[in-house]
Formats: sequence, structure tokens, C-alpha cells
Amino acid sequence: MMLLDLEQFKSHWATTFPGITTHNTHFIIAVSGGVDSIVLAALMQQMGANCSIAHANFQLRGAESNRDEIFVQAFATKMGMSFLTKRFDTLAFAEQYKMGIQQAAREIRYAWFESLIKEMDVQPNSKLVLLTAHHADDQVETVLMQFFRGTGLHGLTGIPAIRTHQQNPLARDHIDLIRPLLPFSKANIKDFAKANGLDFVEDSSNLKNDYTRNLIRNQLIPQMETIYPNVNQQVLDTISRLKEAEAIVNATVTAYWKKHISFPKGIPTIELSKWNQLKGNATYIWGLVQAYGFKATQLKEIHKIAFASKGAFIASNTHRLIKWDNQIQIVSNQEDKVYETISKDQLVVDTIFGKLQLEWIDNIEELKMDTSSNMAYLDADQLSWPLLNRSWVATDYFYPLGLRKKKKLNHFLGSLKLSPAIKAMTTLLCSDSKIAWVVGQRIDERFKITPNTKHVVKITFLGKS
Repeated sequence: MMLLDLEQFKSHWATTFPGITTHNTHFIIAVSGGVDSIVLAALMQQMGANCSIAHANFQLRGAESNRDEIFVQAFATKMGMSFLTKRFDTLAFAEQYKMGIQQAAREIRYAWFESLIKEMDVQPNSKLVLLTAHHADDQVETVLMQFFRGTGLHGLTGIPAIRTHQQNPLARDHIDLIRPLLPFSKANIKDFAKANGLDFVEDSSNLKNDYTRNLIRNQLIPQMETIYPNVNQQVLDTISRLKEAEAIVNATVTAYWKKHISFPKGIPTIELSKWNQLKGNATYIWGLVQAYGFKATQLKEIHKIAFASKGAFIASNTHRLIKWDNQIQIVSNQEDKVYETISKDQLVVDTIFGKLQLEWIDNIEELKMDTSSNMAYLDADQLSWPLLNRSWVATDYFYPLGLRKKKKLNHFLGSLKLSPAIKAMTTLLCSDSKIAWVVGQRIDERFKITPNTKHVVKITFLGKS
């Protein structure tokens, strides 16, 4: 582990965060009042960074919690940094949402940080970045906790030094976060505080073994040090090697899916033969499904989907993995709803599922109709403009071409045996309250061309490939 001083800190920053400079960034530092966050704030001040201090009072330790808030406010004033604070009823939140105290505190803290980032007024072209004071000892404790809980390769690579919301679009928050103290030990941090005359407060709950992390920190690691005196460094070295291994594994998995996943009509699709080649390999399957909101605990069920009946699926909060014929399809739970008007003078209309092209035909005698289901020939004089292109709903009905009685649209689409994904993407071209065309499937009997038709509008649907 590196010794901690300003030069080492600057050197680590330049290597690890080359794209984040003090010239065009405002930093929000999460400061509890403990030695780690106090030292981080002091180092940022010594670097000449523009910073605010954010302190969350979880009101879990009575007078001690209020003492910490007062201390951090005084420290912010001394540092010349703006002070942001908020008090939370953490116990009530944990009870309401049926979660542990530590999880509740984390949820509250990051939701507040995100709101600060959204609301803070900074200079134009300046970005906002959150800093937390996680250090090397936290890294070791985290990896040990993950190991004992059970985890994959990624869980053993520990806390990342940088996390942006672009890296994880499914994350619940949208925070750019860096952890500049990760290479430095708790002992290094305390030495820096002592050398620079920095006062800090102690959280008395850290001495209790009520939480798993405290138990690992206060009992397990000291016992392990009696067997392996340099245990922390050995764990950190292992993390470093595992990060290299993870990069190789990720590249291999990404290459496999890039080769074997296709997007017909925009739907992520895997041929069952390629899926079965994996023989349930959790690393490859996890490399695909984690981006769609699935959890590692679902992997066994996901593996079974290949042997399920047609239409069977397993769902995450955001997507469904569907077995359909000889394919596995990945479909969003948040179905995109279409609702857009089409004026009489529009010739091309871009929609989220493809493109509609309109062509006006006045010479009916020479009309040669293409029988493709992606083309509709409609009696233009029967249409009321503007037309409406919209998603279908369960109560819709129309008169399919060739039939003189109405049919529920849901039953009509069901008879076509469309996959759930294609069914969800089907739209309706409507004239007033009437359906003129089930796009890509069939026109309505009431808008067909007859011997009395004088003007025709030909509409072609070009779906996304």
C-alpha cells in the first residue's frame, strides 16, 4: 500500500482519474466527520479543488449524531467550503421498506446525493462529481463479505475507483462517483491526519460487532493477521490479479454475444442452438443478462428457459427472457407506446418501430397492387385526416379485410401466432375512431379499394432490421 501525502495523492489522481481535473469540476465530498472523509476533504483543499461538503445525519446515535453534524459544519467553515446537510429518520425508512439499517442508510444517502447533484448550480461547462472516502481496508472488508456471501468473479474485484452512471445505465441513481483513497490504508490516513493536525470524530458504533462489516474488521481480520501477518496486502494483490482476469473474461464473453446475438425488428434474439452450446455456463449467461436487470440468483431458472414450452418467460424488473420457437428473445417490460399523428402532406413518417412511406395514386386504372402485408392500399376518400398511428389496446376491434363482421384485435393478433415481442410492437393506423390498417398485418374492410374508388393512398411499412 502507498504512503499518503499530497504528492502521492496527486500522482494517484493523475493516473486513475486523468479525465477529471480540478479546473472544470465541482466536487461534492461526503463527509461523516470521521478521519477518512476529513483527510479526503483536506487533500482536496490542498489540491486547490472547488468543493462542497455534504453531511447526512441519520439520527441513529442520538446526541452523537448531532455532535457529528455540528463538527462537520465547523470543519467546512474552516476549510472555506459550502456546507450541505440533511437529517433523516433512518429507522422509520428501514421499517417502511423492510430493509436493514445499513442498507436503508445507503439508500437514503445516495438518493440525497443525487438530488444535490441535480439541484446544484455550477459554472457552465463544469461537471459535478461525488467523492467518498473508501480506502484500502474497506476494500479488503468488502471482498471478504462478498466471498462469504457467495459471489462471482466481479464480486471479488472489490470497490471500483470510479463509477459513472453511463457505465451502468440500469443503476437507480445517476451519480458520477470517484473514490480517491482506495490505494491507501486506514493507518496511512491516520498518519496523514496526525501530520497535518486534523481533528476528527469517532463513531462509537464502529466498535460494536452488530454489523457484519464491523465483525470482519474487529475480529476476523485481526485473527487472520496472527496466521498471515500481511493479510490485507495479500488480499489487495489478489484483487488486482482478479481484475486483470475479469477483463479477459469480459472480452471473451462480449465477443461471443456480439457474434451470436441478432436484432430482428430491434428485438435482442439468440438462436436456441447457440444458447444450448453454452450448456448452462453461468459466466456467459450472466455476461448477457445482467445488462437487462436480471439477478445472479435467477441464473438457474434462466438456464431452464431453453427447455420450457413456447411462450415461457422469466422476468427481471425491466425485461423478460422469452422462449419463442427456436429462439430466446429479450423484451422490455416497459413497452414503448406509440401515439403520433400523420398529416395529409407527409410522405415519410419515422416511428420508433420503423418507417411509414405514403404515396398518392390517382391513376386507378393502371394500379397494380403488391400483396405484401407491409403495404396497404387504402381508399383515400374514406380517410379522415390527420391519421393516427398508435399502439393497440385490449378493447380495440376492427373489420379484417374479407370479413363483414368485427373482430377483437387481441383475438386477431393471437390467431397470427406472433411472438409477444412482435405483438407488442404492432401499431394501428386510425382514421378518426376507426382502424384503417393493422400495420404490417391487414387493412380494415371499410377502407378497401372498390370500383367506386377514385383516389388511393399506398402506405408502406419498413420495419427496423
